[in-house]
Amino acid sequence: MTRDNIIFVSYGIPLVVLNILTVVSLVSIRKRLSTTFFIIFMLTLGVNLVTYINAWIVLRLHLEQAFNFYYHFVNWTGFLSTIHGFLVGFFYYIQNINSALLTIDRFVAIAALDWME
Repeated sequence: MTRDNIIFVSYGIPLVVLNILTVVSLVSIRKRLSTTFFIIFMLTLGVNLVTYINAWIVLRLHLEQAFNFYYHFVNWTGFLSTIHGFLVGFFYYIQNINSALLTIDRFVAIAALDWME
């Protein structure tokens, strides 16, 4: 493995495990959380995981000799490389939308407490 991939995997795998533990924790206490927060946060965790995997495939694994067969296949088909490239930007965009939705949800929850007083 190249140095860049070792770095990417060394922090990526523990963060994926933490994401999975977060999902398990949130599912166990979902009754105490607002429905919108729970849905948006779970969507955010899912998008973050898919973004990590897609970015790893598109941006990192092409440096590894062991995955040359996949990249030859992607380049041979033509449209798969376009789809991979599109998905990188698309998932980053979706991450930003999820962050905005989560911020709005928390702001509305805090503002609702002030309005009830």
